[in-house]
Amino acid sequence: MRTALWKALWLVWLAVALAGCASSLPVQDLPPSYAVRPDLDSEIGRYVRDHQPEDSAGLSGFTLVQTGTDALAARLAMIDRAERSLDLQYYIYRGDVTGGLIAERLLSAADRGVRVRLLLDDIGSGLRDFDVATLNHHPNIEVKLFNPVTLRGKVLKYFSKIGEFGRINYRMHNKLMAVDSQMFITGGRNIGDEYFSLSVMDFQDIDILGMGRITREVMRSFDDYWNANEAVPVESLFRRPGKQAVVKLRKQLKALRQRHNGGTYLQAVADSPFTRALHDDRIVWHWGEAEWLTDPPTKADPGHETNQVPILARKLVRHARDSERELLLMSAYFIPGSRGEVFLIDLVEHGVDVRVLTNSLATTDVLAVHSGYASYRRPLLRGGVRLWELRRQATQQERTSTFLGESQASLHAKAFVFDREKVFVGSVNLDPRSIVLNTEAGVLVHQPALAESVAELFRHWTSEDFSFELVLDDNDQLRWQIDGQSWDSEPEASRFRRGAAWFLGWLPIEGQL
Repeated sequence: MRTALWKALWLVWLAVALAGCASSLPVQDLPPSYAVRPDLDSEIGRYVRDHQPEDSAGLSGFTLVQTGTDALAARLAMIDRAERSLDLQYYIYRGDVTGGLIAERLLSAADRGVRVRLLLDDIGSGLRDFDVATLNHHPNIEVKLFNPVTLRGKVLKYFSKIGEFGRINYRMHNKLMAVDSQMFITGGRNIGDEYFSLSVMDFQDIDILGMGRITREVMRSFDDYWNANEAVPVESLFRRPGKQAVVKLRKQLKALRQRHNGGTYLQAVADSPFTRALHDDRIVWHWGEAEWLTDPPTKADPGHETNQVPILARKLVRHARDSERELLLMSAYFIPGSRGEVFLIDLVEHGVDVRVLTNSLATTDVLAVHSGYASYRRPLLRGGVRLWELRRQATQQERTSTFLGESQASLHAKAFVFDREKVFVGSVNLDPRSIVLNTEAGVLVHQPALAESVAELFRHWTSEDFSFELVLDDNDQLRWQIDGQSWDSEPEASRFRRGAAWFLGWLPIEGQL
């Protein structure tokens, strides 16, 4: 018994030591891959040309995608219309219903000759290594994992995470899908049921669909990540599956789709205007100047000079500082830090109306983040910043999850509006992890009508049906209020959540949140 114990301890030590030795990714000597040249005579190319106004040279077109069913419909339609290329970059890709639907469409696109490049964050992705390798087996599909752990397998991965923590603590949080180098969708949504209104947890989110000049910057960004040393081909990480594995995966994906065919959810997806986006004119496009804002992939390299440099965040701060009247912030996770707190209060002192929507303790999916945010509420309110927190039953008000019955809302959007002249939609939260540890990306659009649409969505989500407004009473105590009612402690949250958040607030972990 004692010998077996020593052997087990020795194996644990050896695994951690091996992981520690592999804490720096080896330099890859691989030929680069680049975005395909846009084909202006393709279906999407003709659509972009036909919908571009005559006076829009150098401009880009955008439309918001708000509901979960529209978001899935847009992605499926993009995949189905692809003729030359599909490029996907995601932090999370789950092997659930929506993940399966997208995977089946990707295989179909690859079957008809479309080149598919799929870049997934290794820690965030919910797919099994075997399934990833099976997708990669298709001659027209290439899959890479960003900043992967060295040791694979269910057990060894945990040892690798311990030994390589200094490297793998940096993650790729980007979300992007681009088709034929001419149209793309980005925003807060990963690939998984909870992002598309098909889960008990219903994330309230925003995507933006774009086309036109900005797509060149988007594709350059994707190529930078794809060719980065942090993006490792899966065939160099685990064994290649046999042909039968591909056949089995196709059967599983087909069976999954057939189980849901005819159901109310897929019918709602089929009825979405985004399903027929290229065949009718129900989609309204807003044209304006735009910038693709992104961190470089080397932000995740502990040995690179850009490691922990908040390049994207600094650009957003400059736009916020230029605001003269109003700044609207929607962030699933909101931990401003002492410098952010001072910055927002200073804006208020200079006449800017600063408003923030984030999750309540009842709706957050990460209790530790709420514990880090809680201590900033009182000083922000004292400084004139207005705060709202999403209510748990917000989805029942919207009835976006009638496919599953009762569900719990959670804010997942990351969108900022500057003076209702400019709007940013992307992957970045206002917390230390997004700003310092993760790579992030998104699009900034100079377009008043589009900014007004996001501002209207902010007003909608901060109405009393959806959110609590936080105020300070005469004794400087926090209160949550809606419709003449008020609470003096976290509303709708269980005792366990309150206790856990209080305990986590004592831990020195804010820099990791």
